[in-house]
This record gives sequence, structure tokens and C-alpha cells, in this order.
Amino acid sequence: MSDIDYLSLFTRLNGFRSIATINRVACDNDLARCAHDRLVAKLGDLIELMTRAVEAKRCLRDGADPARAEQAAEDLYWIEAEFEHRWIGQAQPLLDHLDIDLATQEIFDPRTKRWYALAECGPSLHEVSAQSLCGLREIIDRIAGETGVSFHARRIVYGSGELEPSGL
Repeated sequence: MSDIDYLSLFTRLNGFRSIATINRVACDNDLARCAHDRLVAKLGDLIELMTRAVEAKRCLRDGADPARAEQAAEDLYWIEAEFEHRWIGQAQPLLDHLDIDLATQEIFDPRTKRWYALAECGPSLHEVSAQSLCGLREIIDRIAGETGVSFHARRIVYGSGELEPSGL
């Protein structure tokens, strides 16, 4: 069993979700509002995962019947795996994301719906400025520092143009 403090993470993530929700009120553009909304939704997913972990640990601690304890131990194993591989293993996108197939060395272009060789001139991701995010950059930096969970706010760029993220 890991030494992850799920209750502490639950508390911190709830705090950050509240901060992001409040900070959204000051947004002056749709891009920032979209990024804030997506962060709040992803934090909600993480909070749900932490809730399940706390419940599984409580079940193990309380000495439940052997079948429930075995199920709780398995649940905790999979929760830890998801947390470490999905949430800690890579930065979560708040705006755009590019799929890269490392086996074929290709990148998927969501605009044209086709794959390009990495060597070709295809789309790339560029960070959105802190000013455009209306304070969100500081929040996601604090989340990464305090929880180890990182997020990025990048846009797909095609030479001099941009692709609007879905949902805007």
C-alpha cells in the first residue's frame, strides 16, 4: 500500500477548485473562461478519485469483513495506479492536445483529421500567456507545487494561425 495521503489531497484539491471557480469571475475572455471551466471539471474528477480512495482506506482500517476488505484493497490498488499514471505521470491539457504516435513517429492534426510525420511541418503546441489566462497560470503552478498534479494551457498553432479549442 502506498503512503499517499488521499485525505490531504482531497482537501487541497477542493480548495483549488474553489479558488479556480472564484477566479473565473474575473475572466475577461472566452479562452480563459474555458480553461477555468476545464480545470474545475478535472479537479472534480480528481476529488471523486480521492473520495473513493479515502472510503477504501476507511474500509481497510475498520476491519470490514474479508470480502469487503479484499475489494477495498483492490480498489485502492487501481486508484493509486490511476493517480500515479494518469494524473502524476503527465500534464493534463486544459485547452488543446495533440495525439502523437511514438511507434510511427506521427502527429494527428485535429483540424484536417489526418496524421503527419513528425518531420513534416504540422501543428505544434504553444503555451497561452499568463495574461490571457487571467490568473489561471498561478493557480495551476500552485496545484503542481502542492499536489504533484500538473496541467497545461496550450493552443495548437499552424505556422501563424491558431485552431480554436472545441467548446468555444
